[in-house]
Amino acid sequence: MTGDHEALLPHGRQFALTWGVSTEFGGMTSAMLRRSRAFATLASSPVDVLTFDVRDDYATVNAVLRGDGRLIDGVRLRNFWDELTETTELPSLRGAKKKALEGFSPLPGDGRTLRRTDSAGAVLQIDRHRADGSLALSDRRDVDQPGRAGGRSLVLCNADGQPVVGFTGARAAYRAWLDLVVGDHDSFFIVDSKTAAPIVAGYSNPRVARIHLLHSSHLAGEHRPWDVVKASRREALAQIAGFDAIVALSERQRDDLDTMFSLGDRLEVVPNSTGLPSAAPRLDRDPRAGVVVGSVDERKRVDHAVEALGRARAVGSEAVLDVYGDGPSVPRLVDAIGSNGLQSAVTIHGFDAGAAEHFAEASFFTLTSTTEGFPLVLAEGMARGCIPLAYDIPYGPADIVADGETGFLLAPGDVAGLSDRMRSIAAASAEELAPMREAAARAAAAFSDESIVGLWAGVFERARDRVPPAGKKHKVEIVGATVRRGREVEVDLRLRGVDVSPAEVSAAIAIHGVDAPVELRIIGAVRRTLRHGVWRVRAPLPSDASELLVGTRIAAHLESTVGAKTVRTPFSVES
Repeated sequence: MTGDHEALLPHGRQFALTWGVSTEFGGMTSAMLRRSRAFATLASSPVDVLTFDVRDDYATVNAVLRGDGRLIDGVRLRNFWDELTETTELPSLRGAKKKALEGFSPLPGDGRTLRRTDSAGAVLQIDRHRADGSLALSDRRDVDQPGRAGGRSLVLCNADGQPVVGFTGARAAYRAWLDLVVGDHDSFFIVDSKTAAPIVAGYSNPRVARIHLLHSSHLAGEHRPWDVVKASRREALAQIAGFDAIVALSERQRDDLDTMFSLGDRLEVVPNSTGLPSAAPRLDRDPRAGVVVGSVDERKRVDHAVEALGRARAVGSEAVLDVYGDGPSVPRLVDAIGSNGLQSAVTIHGFDAGAAEHFAEASFFTLTSTTEGFPLVLAEGMARGCIPLAYDIPYGPADIVADGETGFLLAPGDVAGLSDRMRSIAAASAEELAPMREAAARAAAAFSDESIVGLWAGVFERARDRVPPAGKKHKVEIVGATVRRGREVEVDLRLRGVDVSPAEVSAAIAIHGVDAPVELRIIGAVRRTLRHGVWRVRAPLPSDASELLVGTRIAAHLESTVGAKTVRTPFSVES
């Protein structure tokens, strides 16, 4: 990499967006903050982490994270509620609605943040006050019928606590804040959180390149590339084409996303980085020592590793296992250890902030999850010469581990195969295992901070070239829609406000299964019909995808693009 830090990233302010940050968090937030620290230190590019949640302790969170080094100079936390609480001069804001002011009804009482809930505990209103007691924001969520969620009025107040500007939806208010944050600066948004993704997918600003990074699998199961999607990711996936770049952590996930969403060159691959040891891995270690590092939950299936160990020891292996992690499945894991008679062979150590360092002493480690996005634990272990035994799941293991060279891949759920690999490694000599340990460490070097920052530089350049220009968009009227013979979607429409030829119009259809968690996006062919002013988009359904949609109602969006401006128009049709 170049020694000129300034040249690593293109000109522009850097922002990382997530719903919220606390003092304790998982892999996504850890990866986001590590990337932000790398941008600040290696590229001299400060990063603002933007959050949207309501909490009163961000000053404490900031202090704790700075105290332990997770936040550094050049990386700062900013919050929608906190910043607008301190704002008293409100400029004209996009998306504001006078109608929102009609729902303004502040809560009585003192305190920084006041809440009103219904009998079931659902939040119906949140009011935020400034230090001087004046009302800054009022977010009422039962405008349509008091006491029942429905209808929103989010109102910002002046220094006297008087309502000045309001929004009838939270996302419009969040986007107005993003306008204030960006100002007149060219900027890059990396959206790490699936919860924050819909805010940015619908945000248009010619100064901002919008990038969504998927930290985990988009699929609900282990089947790829076609499968139902995770319910928690549906809304973000439904609007995935609203980003200037979409970043997957692995090549295989990039390919599967393209299969399902037809995103082409907007799809990028940038793995997360990890800290690499400076010293070469030790080769003279106990070959019998195995380790598991990570959460102990249903998705991680650590009990598979315990069962595999039990099978290996039942035929004479002396392999042992140390587990560093905590989670809701610990009682089940303890039962598995007992039922396999492994009390002397398996030790559960609980959570250990420095667990990665145990890879330097262990011979092998296991990854038995149902799904992952990009399991950094693989790179962390391999960098320290520890041999990975990983299920070949979506996504990550096959992109990191070269089977038989830098570790071993096994079919998902293959406990017998996992046991065989444990047994063979435990019985091998240090000399026999040394080449694989060295190869694993070399492969992990690709995930250094320096390498990953360089990959991000290219993503930013390409995303910036795709930012839509300012200007009015065309209008679309849907005339009719149908699914023909279960093989293709056909939409008739009228274009308003433009005079263009079919060659100047492109279109795609985003499909959302109403009765099943299915999300697809398919490119359509555009032509004029014989009817005056009516255009037609015809998009063939992939055969594998059409099976997922049999018998379900379809909610869909037509994405029509004219002159780099895209309009999303909803429609529905029976499949």
